[in-house]
Amino acid sequence: MKYYYFFILTLSLFLIAITVNPFTEEYMFVNPIPYMLAHYSLFGAGILISYYTLSKKNFPLNKNISLTIGVLIAFIWHYPLFFNLGAESLFIRIIEEITLFIGGILIGFSLKEITRNMKVLLLALWMIGDSILSLILMVSPNLYTTVYSVKELEYLGIIMFLMMNLIAVYILLNYINKMLSEEKDIVNEDYQRNPYSKNKNYV
Repeated sequence: MKYYYFFILTLSLFLIAITVNPFTEEYMFVNPIPYMLAHYSLFGAGILISYYTLSKKNFPLNKNISLTIGVLIAFIWHYPLFFNLGAESLFIRIIEEITLFIGGILIGFSLKEITRNMKVLLLALWMIGDSILSLILMVSPNLYTTVYSVKELEYLGIIMFLMMNLIAVYILLNYINKMLSEEKDIVNEDYQRNPYSKNKNYV
């Protein structure tokens, strides 16, 4: 288990390192792809650290409050006005990166506590939001931002759409595998409680 936590921490630190460094930060001024991917990496790093390594005993916020704040942070930095501010100002972008990471931590904590149906709802809302944004970037990117060139934004829309589907497929497969595992455990428990029930049917 310690190796698993070490892997999660290493992966999270790697995502942060490839995002928050002078080369990447400078490149974000001219290309929207690393800028938008930074949203995924920092938010994702926060979720991984919080969900897999932090205990709810060490977390001061209620699950509903942390979920609301986390979702709000993600929404704010994808709103065109704030997206453009972060693209043009390094100071604003640093604030953006810190808050996105914190937002991921808040979401990761709340995911431990909310129901399975709520998790599915959040996944669906995220996919709808990302699909709409990807479509705008692919079809009419100037509606979202004029900071970057149209061609680069179109590429970004395609990349976002592909990434969203890959992440969604992974989450759904993991979800299905967990459900099957839980059902198998229930069947095994029932069998252990009544080990002779099956044989009695044949008597």
